[in-house]
Amino acid sequence: MERFFRHSIITFISEIGIFVLGFLSLVIITRVLGPEGKGVYSLILLVPSLMLTFGSCGIGAANIYFTGNKKYKVEDVVANSLFLVICLGIILIIAFWALSYFSFFRDFIHADQIPPAYLWLMVLSIPISLLLGFFQNIVRGKEQIINFNIARILENGLNFLAIFILLFILGRGVFSAVFAYIFSILGAAIFTVFLVKKIAKINLKVNLNLLKDSLIYGWKTYLASTVSFLSYRIDMFLLVLFSTSMAQIGFYSVAVSVAEKMFLIPGAFSTVLFPKISSASELEANSITPKIIRHTFFLIILASIAAIFLIRPLIAFVFGEAFLASSFPFFALIPGIIAFSIGGVIAADLSGRGRPEFAIYSSIACVLVNIVLNIILIPKYGITGAAVASSIAYWVDTIVVLLAFLAISKKKINDILIIKKGDFKDYFYILSFFKLWKIKN
Repeated sequence: MERFFRHSIITFISEIGIFVLGFLSLVIITRVLGPEGKGVYSLILLVPSLMLTFGSCGIGAANIYFTGNKKYKVEDVVANSLFLVICLGIILIIAFWALSYFSFFRDFIHADQIPPAYLWLMVLSIPISLLLGFFQNIVRGKEQIINFNIARILENGLNFLAIFILLFILGRGVFSAVFAYIFSILGAAIFTVFLVKKIAKINLKVNLNLLKDSLIYGWKTYLASTVSFLSYRIDMFLLVLFSTSMAQIGFYSVAVSVAEKMFLIPGAFSTVLFPKISSASELEANSITPKIIRHTFFLIILASIAAIFLIRPLIAFVFGEAFLASSFPFFALIPGIIAFSIGGVIAADLSGRGRPEFAIYSSIACVLVNIVLNIILIPKYGITGAAVASSIAYWVDTIVVLLAFLAISKKKINDILIIKKGDFKDYFYILSFFKLWKIKN
C-alpha cells in the first residue's frame, strides 16, 4: 500500500505540473484567440479526438492489462502496438478523407468557420497520437510511474512552449495552437519510444494470440471509452446543432476545461490503480480501492466547495471579464465533477479486474441521458442547460459502476464513501514523504 501511495503522490505532483502547464496554455489561447477563436479551436480538436476515440479499439487499456498481468512478453505487446498503429492510422486517415466528401460534413465546417487544412493537419497526426498512447500505456503497465509521468509532463511542456512563443510572443492565430498540439505529441512520442526501447526490443513480429486477446479485451474498453467520450462531448455537438454561437461555445469550452483541471486527485489515483489491480489479488483489490474512493470523494468535495467561491474572480483575473459567462455552466458542472471523480476510480478498478464491461453499461446509460436532457435543456437554457444535463448524466454513469463494484467487492456504501478516522493517517504519511523528499534534496 505504501508503494501505491508513493506512486500516487508522484503522479499527483506530476498532475500539478501538468495542470499548471495546461492552465497557462489555456489562458494564452483564450486571451489571444478570444471567445470565437477559442470556440473554433475547440471544434478543431473535437473532430480528430472523436476519430481517435473511435479508432483506438481499446488497445491502450489492453496494453496496460496484458503488460501488468505478464501473460505475454512485453516485446509482443510492443510489436503488436506498432503494427496496430500503422493499420489503424491508415484506416482513420482514409475514413476522414471519405467523410470530407459528405455534404453534411462540409456544411458543418463551413458554418462553423473551421479551416479544412487545419483539420487535415490534426488528422494526419493521428498515427503519432496512437503511438504515443499505446506506448505510454506499456510504460504504465510496467508500473514505471515516474517515466510515465515524465512523458506526460514533456507533452504538456512542449505544448506550452510552442503556444507561449507562437501565440503570446508572436501573436499568431488558430494555426499556431494547432501546430503547438502536433509539435507536443510528436516530441512526447519520440521520447516514449526511447522509454519503451529500454523495456523491450521494438520489432514488427505480430503475436496473433495476443492480438486476438487484446482486441477482445480492448473491445470492451473501446465501447466504454467511446460511449464515455460521447457522453462528455456530445453536448458540444448538440450546441453546434442548435446553432449556438462560436462565442457561447468558447465560454462553454472554458468552463469544461477548468472543470477538467479539478481531476488532479482522482486522475492520479486512477493512473496508478489500474495496473496495480491488474496484478493484485481479489482480497488486496477489495482493500485498496474502497480506501482510494473514500479519499477521492472527501478531497473532491473540499475542492468543489473552494471552487464555488473562487471561480468567478479566477475567471475574471485569468481569462478576463469577457469570459465571466463561463462561470454559470461551471457551477452547473460541479455535481458532475464530483460524480465523475469517484466513477473514474471505480472504473479503473473494474478494468484492472478484467471487468471493463460495466463501464460500457454505465457509459451507454450516461450518453442516452445526456442526449435526451441536452435536447430538452439547451433550447431553453443554452450552455448552462448543457452543463446541467452533463452533471445529471455523470451521476447516472457513476451510480451504475458503483453498484457493480458493491456487488463484486461485497462492500457497503458507507465503506467506500465515508472517510474514516484511520484514513487520516494516510495524510500524515504523505506529509512524511514530502519531508523526507525535502531532506534528501
